[in-house]
Amino acid sequence: MLNGMYELGKFWIHEENMEKIEIVLDANKLNNTKKVLFVDTIIDGNNINYLKITEEEFTLQKNINYMYKKGSSNGTNLSPSSLITEPEKTFNKKFFKWFKDNAKKDEFINNIFLMLDENKEKIMEEIINVYDKIDSENNRNVLLTIRFSLNENFKYLNDYEIFKEILLNKANEKYYKLGSKKSKGTSKCYLCDKTTEVYGLVPSSIGLTFATGDKPGNVPDFSVSNQWKQSSICPSCALYLEAGKKFVEKYLSFSEYGLRYYVIPMVFFNKEKVLEEIYDDLLDIEEHRKYSDVVSKEEEFAEIIENLNDILEFKFLYYEASNSSFNILGYVESVLPSWLHKIYKEQHNTQNLPIFNEEHMNLIFGDKNVGNFITRITNQNKKYSLNQYNWYLGLLRDFFSFKNNNKYYIELVNSIMNQTPIDYEFLLKQIMNEIRSNWRDYDNKGGIMRFNVFKALHLIIFLDSLNLFNGGKKMPFEKMNETEILNMLESPDKKACFLLGVLTKKVTQIQYSKLESTPFINKLWGLNIDKDKLKQIYTMAINKLTEYNPSNNYFYKEIEEEITLNLIKAENNWKLKKDEVSYYFVLGFTIGDTFELKDGADKNE
Repeated sequence: MLNGMYELGKFWIHEENMEKIEIVLDANKLNNTKKVLFVDTIIDGNNINYLKITEEEFTLQKNINYMYKKGSSNGTNLSPSSLITEPEKTFNKKFFKWFKDNAKKDEFINNIFLMLDENKEKIMEEIINVYDKIDSENNRNVLLTIRFSLNENFKYLNDYEIFKEILLNKANEKYYKLGSKKSKGTSKCYLCDKTTEVYGLVPSSIGLTFATGDKPGNVPDFSVSNQWKQSSICPSCALYLEAGKKFVEKYLSFSEYGLRYYVIPMVFFNKEKVLEEIYDDLLDIEEHRKYSDVVSKEEEFAEIIENLNDILEFKFLYYEASNSSFNILGYVESVLPSWLHKIYKEQHNTQNLPIFNEEHMNLIFGDKNVGNFITRITNQNKKYSLNQYNWYLGLLRDFFSFKNNNKYYIELVNSIMNQTPIDYEFLLKQIMNEIRSNWRDYDNKGGIMRFNVFKALHLIIFLDSLNLFNGGKKMPFEKMNETEILNMLESPDKKACFLLGVLTKKVTQIQYSKLESTPFINKLWGLNIDKDKLKQIYTMAINKLTEYNPSNNYFYKEIEEEITLNLIKAENNWKLKKDEVSYYFVLGFTIGDTFELKDGADKNE
């Protein structure tokens, strides 16, 4: 992964002809900044005089002029530029103190310090006065900096080498310095393979904390000073790596159902040409987003991938970050574009199966919404954005909530991306846990349970189409349609469970029409159904149908016969465990009011 970021950073620096100073600046920390306050000065020969405090609109294009680089929370930044928390406090402890601490390093800086010291009270008063007049929408993260009027033109911090020199020297310290300890030596650089001076704290210093330098057990000989022996990176490569991290954060950082992740391309050959093509596409996306937010970032990136072949691979890094830590939650290696194409294709095929089409969904859910099932839940979803490239992840997340099952969700995503087998029984257990929870709140309309039953069906068919289930195929999805739904259930035990679900739904419909309640629901063991309980439900359902309708019309009689036949066939070869029995039963129950065993069968209750 470090190699991938390094190559991206190297490409980006050369492509944009960046200065070193641009790489280390904290431009991303100014995303919410709207205003800049300049301490305006005028240079007259060797004299520097204070003019006034000027308020201007912040523009990211002038980032290099501001030269903002955050330092320690209790100390100064790496340049005078500081975000205002409290005007007086920021001026004294950040801005003014920076010049005081660095006055002895350079005559120009010393002259600025003397000017500030002489006009301190006046400057402070004017900063407070200008800041207080900024409206509440714009007074957060206001930047305080300095500029110099020379020959009627303004000069900024980056126009003077001394400011850049001090900032770069300080910025480089984080690559090898932790508190009072230093970790550097002479060795072969891990990234460029040259023998030179190397630093030991580069990854952690830019927020890629694979090993923690301040924990003795994570470093050679239990000393942070020896960390360079384990992760040796030279100063030049450290800058490339930092640029690569910022490139990924800017263009290849995504958010997915409560998780954040990076996508890092690794090119096999024609590296520069391929990266240039990807970069041009990414720039087009950024330009498009300025004018429209209709299409999600993930969907746009997926469209880029569709134009690639297997001359590269992608690495996916799932993480959570705060001000003080970067925690890697999961890491997916070696994902080829061809496999991503396959994932996109099978999502398309699954959602467009006849059983999920608009006509059938109107029967199940009503005609207030339009489109197939995925289109409907995409339009209704308030929690996250589904699209044609990622709906399977959204459905997975619904069964593996962020709060309780984050680990399992990431493991499943990892398995899908890496084409490794998925434990079908484990997945079905999670699905049924959610559906059973819905069942406890069941009303005659089915509510959210119906949606979850169909979400589960989408997931099972989709993952089945990718051949990811251990133990082989679970459903012959290519045969599925609304008139031959039993074709997807290739074994008599599955058919018996499904058909009994259909019959049970008929029982509850008749019961509701007579009683305006469905007490039969309470006899279904909360959908914890095994083979023996299934047989008991069958007996109870037949008895209840006979009670409500002694003549028992032809339609019910035909389903009864099919259930009996399939139970007999499955008796000595029953393979289903409790969760599968329960799922196929509730699938039949969910579509029971629209199901026809054969064309022309009587559906009248």
